[in-house]
Amino acid sequence: MKSPALMITCEHASNALPDFILRASRENAIPDDVLASHRGYDIGAFDIFSNLVKRLKPDFHCSSRFSRLVIDMNRSSTSKSFFSEYTVHLPSQVKAHMQELWQKYRDKIEKFVSSKIPARIRKSETGKNLKVIHLGIHSFTPVLNGIERDADVGILYDPSRPAEAQIADILIKSIHEREPSLRIRKNYPYLGKSDGLTTTLRQKFGASYAGLEIEINQKLLSK
Repeated sequence: MKSPALMITCEHASNALPDFILRASRENAIPDDVLASHRGYDIGAFDIFSNLVKRLKPDFHCSSRFSRLVIDMNRSSTSKSFFSEYTVHLPSQVKAHMQELWQKYRDKIEKFVSSKIPARIRKSETGKNLKVIHLGIHSFTPVLNGIERDADVGILYDPSRPAEAQIADILIKSIHEREPSLRIRKNYPYLGKSDGLTTTLRQKFGASYAGLEIEINQKLLSK
């Protein structure tokens, strides 16, 4: 049986701002210190993403070009955090342009997954015909709202999906073989079932798709 295709993405890779946002938000500009913080992007995630792409040579990979404070590539268009507090009040035509960026990113990913998972097998619930494994690379701030996160790495997945649970265990074992001292937690600091790119792809492509997010503590990435 042919091995599943591997896809690696990085939704919060950059804190860059498109020119049209710079022009439109002069009165409510995003402060430089906010852009440079974990609120602007996933610090260090792009470096991890790039290294994994070089080592694993996935069948498909892509990363976001702009800050999550422009529009969040890892959220559905109905999410309250889809637009940030800096962009939610911008004119509708500017927001439409921002949404186009999101749609192009999503379309590119879904086009690849669609090429590997034909419509006739998308309703499979067994997971025995796994076609795509997706790893989303993220990072998290060590301290949020004064509370220290007690993990070095988080593996996010949907526990009700056997293929994802199995892959999570394999990832944890592989990481521990290389770095036994790392504290790894499942579905931490966020739940793998929460709104995001992986949850959308699960709904669209069924059990032939397995999506996991790897969350890395930024204190490990700033050394």
